[in-house]
Amino acid sequence: MLRSLVIHVGAQKCASSSLQASLRLVHQALNGRFGFCFLNPAQLRSTDLAISKQKVSAFGYVDQVLSGQTADQVVISHEMLGNRPALVSAIAERALNMFSFDRVVISGYTRLQSNYHVSSFAQWYFRDRKKLLSDIKVFKELGLPWRKFTAQERSLFALAFAGKDRNWCANYRRFIAGVKHLSGRVRVVSCHIPTRQIPYSLLQHFVESTGLDLAIDDLASMDVRKNQSFHPAVIHGVSNFSSDLPLGCQSFFPGPHEGNRWLFRVCDRLAGEVDVMNEFETLFSPAFERCLLNHLDSRTAVDNKDYCELMSVDERYFQPLPDALSKTADELKDFASEMADERRLKAIEAFNRSVQSACFSAARKEIIST
Repeated sequence: MLRSLVIHVGAQKCASSSLQASLRLVHQALNGRFGFCFLNPAQLRSTDLAISKQKVSAFGYVDQVLSGQTADQVVISHEMLGNRPALVSAIAERALNMFSFDRVVISGYTRLQSNYHVSSFAQWYFRDRKKLLSDIKVFKELGLPWRKFTAQERSLFALAFAGKDRNWCANYRRFIAGVKHLSGRVRVVSCHIPTRQIPYSLLQHFVESTGLDLAIDDLASMDVRKNQSFHPAVIHGVSNFSSDLPLGCQSFFPGPHEGNRWLFRVCDRLAGEVDVMNEFETLFSPAFERCLLNHLDSRTAVDNKDYCELMSVDERYFQPLPDALSKTADELKDFASEMADERRLKAIEAFNRSVQSACFSAARKEIIST
């Protein structure tokens, strides 16, 4: 059997946790016949920096990982690799030239940019004070009353206004270009993650697209879905509280990539309480957010079509809705102004206080219980 290395590059918010959990189960089931390593993000950042500075010791961590693999089929994985094509190319070249791998496959997954941003906000940005304040700054500079909008609306508006989108096509062109010199011994594969409209088995697709031969009859039983999400009241309450907090003040709420388990326990406590979010859609019409999402989908449509052609991905995953239109900066600002005129600030502030109170109460119970 040819010795194969698969480098799973994510990307973030593209079912990486689910796939990694599945691969751990496969690793356990095959008992040494299949290697899996979830890479250390801090070590990867150090490696990337050391490579850019051409340090002799740059590959210490990578060499340690690759030398420790004894199986003929190995997967190494971390979603941050999706933003580092040069590092991935260097790992692939090292695996072929120094660690007896015969072939390398770079595998990554993508998703519609608007969905990607909403998911990122619900995971990280709602507790990222730097990002929250940056979004508020956009509203202030345009003379828009930021308090009449949710933090997620502000985040989407700032993204729509800035015109900077995740470009999957450019990303994968860099991956392909980075391994072109390796004489066809490296392949790059990619697909949109499964959706409700167009579902498929993520683990099975990963195995088949990368050419792994696992010889497992019950592969479907290992297709894990890790999709735990934070309670809407926590997302709204924490983002609202953090947005109002003066500069220089500390918050006991965890920031991005911190305290997930604690926050999920707070969410569990809120799940058993009275629904404090029932007024949400009355106060914040979904029309504004829908307009922003449609704008993003329309704006990224051409690049997404190019990505689908490049990587042979079903274009239906990235198809904008028929009414999706890209708007000018002035049109976006005018629509935000119209929305602000329709909204009642006092009612919104009362709602925000109610949600914050519920969050603080649940957080306090969790703190004193431990």
